Amino acid sequence: MGSIHPNGFIVAHINKHVVIMWKRWRGDILKRLTEQSASKAVNRASEATLEVALNQVPLDEGTLSESGIVRKNPSDLLEYAVSFGGGGNTGFPKVPYAVKWHETPANFQHGRKHNYLRDPIKTFAPGAVNKELKKELAKTWS
Repeated sequence: MGSIHPNGFIVAHINKHVVIMWKRWRGDILKRLTEQSASKAVNRASEATLEVALNQVPLDEGTLSESGIVRKNPSDLLEYAVSFGGGGNTGFPKVPYAVKWHETPANFQHGRKHNYLRDPIKTFAPGAVNKELKKELAKTWS
């Protein structure tokens, strides 16, 4: 019916659903494993969102695109930030025109555009998070 996971719970697949049963309740382990898996998934989705944004960011000398970064909030496993423009503790010098080129329509070349970060976050990121969560949690719970 199911298999025993190394952490002591039984994983069964019933009607295409994963069912987890415990011989002895150890929810703390499941919670820790789930949080770690979710963090990995959100990190991968954030990195993929950055890649999409890198294909849209205005490109002249490459300074703005090189400032693109994914940062994890050290106090929250599930909070990641995708940003451009450097400054602060990003490790990149501040790119003063980053906000201007993000917010102002202009005649960018080669498919580059304004809203180079907003659009991927709104259109690509939700699906990427969902896909990566499904993939990572399936590995964790099977």
